[in-house]
Amino acid sequence: MSKKVEVEVSARHIHLSKNDFEFLFGPEGQYKEIKELSQSKEYATDKEVEIIGPRGKLSARFLSPFREKTQVEISATDCHQIGVFAPYEVDVSEGAAEIKITGTAGEIKRRAAIIAKRHLHCNPGEARGIGIADGDHVTISVETKRGVIIFRSIEVKVARNYHLRLHLDTDEGNAAGISGRCFGELIIEND
Repeated sequence: MSKKVEVEVSARHIHLSKNDFEFLFGPEGQYKEIKELSQSKEYATDKEVEIIGPRGKLSARFLSPFREKTQVEISATDCHQIGVFAPYEVDVSEGAAEIKITGTAGEIKRRAAIIAKRHLHCNPGEARGIGIADGDHVTISVETKRGVIIFRSIEVKVARNYHLRLHLDTDEGNAAGISGRCFGELIIEND
């Protein structure tokens, strides 16, 4: 059985806790949601931070809403550029790389930098319909100008506000030759 899945390339960004946002942009700091993302109630905002490593700095856009923990999602190329050794994770963990984050009102240091592992978002109804569950691993094939690319070990993330989308980081998307709107086939192997 196979299922068509939209593929999205996720650029460098940051999710912030409310406390860290207030520290970086001031207690009266406000943000404006400028673009709705494919996952319900998630937005790109007008706020950017600088993420700083031992060898350099890069800008990262704040995505709302607030999260429980601050999480900086960067690519392996970004890590090399700024001298950070971030782990491949789906969500921030104790093993995340330490990074400085600077806003207009302050600077913080957090163990928050990860290279986001490829993952599949879906809501509970989609998951049931496909026969997958939160934490499962799936395979998706994508046909591009570079041929058929097979992405394995894609972790499934299920939440009510999610929509069926495969998220890759910029390094994976560029290497596969993905640009614009793209779809892949979710491969379900029946035992």
